[in-house]
Order: sequence, then C-alpha cells, then structure tokens
Amino acid sequence: MRYIDRIKTFDIDDRIRILKSYLTENPRDGIGAYRYLSHLYVLKNDYKEAEEILKNGIEKNPENLWLQLELGDFYFFTVQDVKRAEEVYKGIFSHFKEPQKSTLSPYRYVLKRLTTIAYNNGNVDEATEFYRLFYEIEPSDFYASDFIKYASLLLKNGNFELAKKVVEVGIKTHPKNRELKEFANQYLGFNYDVYNNSQKSTQKSTIEKIPVKTPLIKEDDNLIEIIKQYALPYARNGDIITISSCVAAIAEGRIYPVDSIKVSKLARFISRFVNQESIPFGGAAPLANPYAMQIAIEEAGALRIVMGFLLGAIGKVFGLNGVFYKVAGEQSALIDDPPAAIPPYDYYIIPGPIDSNKLAKRIRDVIGFEVAIVDANELGRAWVVGKTENVNKEKLEKILSDNPAGNEDEGTPIVIVRGVI
Repeated sequence: MRYIDRIKTFDIDDRIRILKSYLTENPRDGIGAYRYLSHLYVLKNDYKEAEEILKNGIEKNPENLWLQLELGDFYFFTVQDVKRAEEVYKGIFSHFKEPQKSTLSPYRYVLKRLTTIAYNNGNVDEATEFYRLFYEIEPSDFYASDFIKYASLLLKNGNFELAKKVVEVGIKTHPKNRELKEFANQYLGFNYDVYNNSQKSTQKSTIEKIPVKTPLIKEDDNLIEIIKQYALPYARNGDIITISSCVAAIAEGRIYPVDSIKVSKLARFISRFVNQESIPFGGAAPLANPYAMQIAIEEAGALRIVMGFLLGAIGKVFGLNGVFYKVAGEQSALIDDPPAAIPPYDYYIIPGPIDSNKLAKRIRDVIGFEVAIVDANELGRAWVVGKTENVNKEKLEKILSDNPAGNEDEGTPIVIVRGVI
C-alpha cells in the first residue's frame, strides 16, 4: 500500500511505468496497484486503458470481488455507464448465497449500488427486494434517504405497516433528520415536530450556516478550484469557509481500499480491545476494525499506538476516557473505516488530511476567506482539525455541532458560516 504513496510525487508517466513493472512481477497484488494505475489513466483521460487495467486485474485475480467492484464503480461513477455497472454489480451479488453483515465483505457495498440503480430506474419490485436485503443487515450506510426510499416503495406495494415500521426505525437512528419526519407526517399519519430544539435556537441566531452543493469530490480533484466555483459565488466578506476533513483527505488521495491493506498482528491484537459493540444502523468504533487500526499504526507509528493502548487501559481504570487518542495523536482519531464515506469511497479507510492547518492556510491564501477543516458527526460533535489564524476554534465547533454538512448523501461537503464575530 505505502509503495503507492511513495511514488505519488513522481511524474504521472513515471508512476504508470513503475506500476506496470510492479504488476508484471506481482499480478496477484490485489486491488491497490490495479486501482491506482487505472486512476492514473483516468487523470490522462484515457478511459479505455483505465478500463483495460481493471479487466486485466480481474482476469489475473478472478476470485477478487473487490477488483470487480472497482470495475463496476469505474462504469458507474467515472464513465457513468449505468447499464454496464449494473451488470458488474449483479455479477458480484450472484456470488453471495446468504447475507453478509461484515463491513469487510463486498456484499453491503454492492447492495448499496443496486438499490440506487433499481430505484432510479423505477423498477419497484427489484428495488424493493434489494432494499429488503440491505435493510435486514442493519447497515450503518443505510442513509436517512434510504429509509424514505424503502418506505415509499413499500407504500407503492401496499405494505403500510412495514413502511411505518421502517420509518420509525429510521427516525430512531436519525433523530435530527427533518426529511424523515416530514415523510412520516405526510404519508404515514405521524405528528412529529420537524424542528428540534437546536434548529429552533439556530433560527433565532444571527449566525447563518449555508451548505454548498458540489459534484462528487474525487481523488486528486483540485479542492481550491471546487471551492472557487461552487462556494465563492455565495460568500460574503467576513464568512468562514468550512470543509469536511474526510472530503479534503479524499482530494489529497488519502484513501486506502481495504483489499490493499496488509494487517499486522499488532493491529489485529490492539483492535480487539476497542469497543466492538456495533449499533444497528450505526456501526462500531472505527479502530475496532483491524484495517483501520493498521492505518493508525502507519500514520502515528507503532510505538505511539502501543503507548496509547497501554496508557488508555490504565486511564479506563481511573475513569478517564480518550487517553488513547491523546497519546496516539490526531490522525488516529480522524480515521474513517468502511462504510463511513459515500460511494465510491465507502470500502476505503480514510485518514485525515496530511496537515489540516497548512491546507486551510493554503486555501485561504488563494480565496481570501478564513478557512476551517472540520470533522463533524450526527452525535452533536464537531472538531475543527485545521484552521486559519483568525478562526475561533471553540466557537466554530459549537456552531457546527449540529453538523449542517451531513455525513450521508447530502453532497454538501462545504459549509459557509456567516455572522461569527
């Protein structure tokens, strides 16, 4: 995996030459080198060769479903050939004789895509069946929009009671989601208050939070140009431009597909001591995943992780939480494991940006606005991991605690914050 990181500063043609030579000697390397080599050809706008690289990898590794998933995603997300993508996804799905709950199985990721395609195509029966299978494994990547779509399909099939149950579960797992409550009120006879207390208080505030819709931000995209094109037309003097740390990391190419990660014995051992409890439709702690722990070891160093583990264990005896992350460092706390990111990056481990403060200042120097890199979630937690000098970290974290950018398919990784003194 890290051999790819080491060559990323090279010229594209040199990277291609090195990877081709590597794959000649290591044809069963897995997803890592094939995926990145294909990506390099995409950067050169040579989509035919990018496709052939993935097909060649599948031919050399016919049992590797992750490579097949990469090919399907190439068709779906890169060249937008939905029909060919669907064929690949259904081919992968046919390998599964029973449901797979593990986040380290391609099962849920294929279902995520098949539900989307069938729903968008208006194929009610097929979409309902795919959603049923997806819903039954209680996945953390079953978005609020998925609950609405599944319930709407059930209503079309006349299954009112199951639709009601699905929406009730959705509201329980997404208690702050306004669209779910509005759907429940309109179609299922509920009487939810669609404004929670934090939303009410925000309405009375002089502070505005403006989520900015962008296209899917991909590996090696120019984040500054995206901000200039999609956010600056709405920005005013004094605004703060905030950017999702996960999306910033993706743009930097800080993405590691699970199949490319070689998990050490140390990562497997320490990850067993992280809280393994998996909440239905909510997942577990990222570092409970040995693949995510391996990335933490490579980011922070084995010594810091071991020290964090030992001191964290002592801290728990005395009722102290968070000691592990204080010792292991910021990057260990920023790591997202599958399926935290949106497709096509949902089966990748994604650490934070390389240097969030430096990134924020580089963006500020170009766009002329104060900038913050933010990690936020639906649990009322926002963490400013990088910022320019004039941003008040504590104040901004409080303002963004309701996570206006969202963590699902909102497509708003940039939020303009206005009215902060």
